[in-house]
Amino acid sequence: MSRAADLALGASALALAGGYAAMASALPVSLLSDSVGPGGVPLMIAGLMASAGAVLMLRAALVAPGAASERPHHRRTAGLAGLVALYVLAVPLLGYPPALGLLGAAVAWFAGARGVSPALFAAGLAGVFWLMFVVVLGIPFPVGSLFGGL
Repeated sequence: MSRAADLALGASALALAGGYAAMASALPVSLLSDSVGPGGVPLMIAGLMASAGAVLMLRAALVAPGAASERPHHRRTAGLAGLVALYVLAVPLLGYPPALGLLGAAVAWFAGARGVSPALFAAGLAGVFWLMFVVVLGIPFPVGSLFGGL
């Protein structure tokens, strides 16, 4: 993308993140809510979106004016979107941890990792998410229909 486009997209991401955070903060708290609350996950998503927008703007600010930019990689984007679509279809069948692991391995392989690296990345990704949700937050993962769940 061009420098101006990166700046505009980064600013838009920051504005959207601010609006999303404001809406998440306005969610009513129920007496039955957990310690994270109804806006906890949306606030984390807003923070990630704001961080991505800030990084995009910083990257655009550091690029020299008039520097040549790369051509867009539409095939790569379409491939990643296809992997995410397959992941969404795989979750009900396989369950969250195996589907997430396979997605991680496929994305790592798609990005050029070969050998044991995609498997290690997949295991690490599934392990971190399991630790974060199941152990820390106490939220059980859905088990796929292939393994007797759902």
